[in-house]
Amino acid sequence: MFKKNDDFFADIADTQTIFIDTENGIFYLLPILANLVFKFLTSGKTLPEIFDIFAKIDGIPSDYQARIQNVFDNLTKYKLIVECNDCDCESEPELTGDIIQGLQESNFANKIEPSNDVQQLLLDDPIHDVSLDGWTPIAQ
Repeated sequence: MFKKNDDFFADIADTQTIFIDTENGIFYLLPILANLVFKFLTSGKTLPEIFDIFAKIDGIPSDYQARIQNVFDNLTKYKLIVECNDCDCESEPELTGDIIQGLQESNFANKIEPSNDVQQLLLDDPIHDVSLDGWTPIAQ
């Protein structure tokens, strides 16, 4: 089983999820396919079960299993998900008409790429320069 890595801040929505690594100033955007794979994994589904779910979607590309595997590999490579033995499962996502249409429109895009576009902003954030006692800057 898998869960979201608690070391990352995440904003999880129906069709996209954003992970932010505040320590390194990196963020990750999960497009719709990656977002669904993430949600199914954290709801307790295995990869073969996820393959079966996606196999039932009309118009799915013939290489959908390779795309899902790529998403899984990147989720683990970037440590966005971590294994757990006894974790609380999230609710399973619903494949609504809008989500299925979004999958078809995005052509099952499966890239998860780290971005450092706002790295300096995240690293310069004053919250990184305060003590545990409050907003008094830590002497450097």
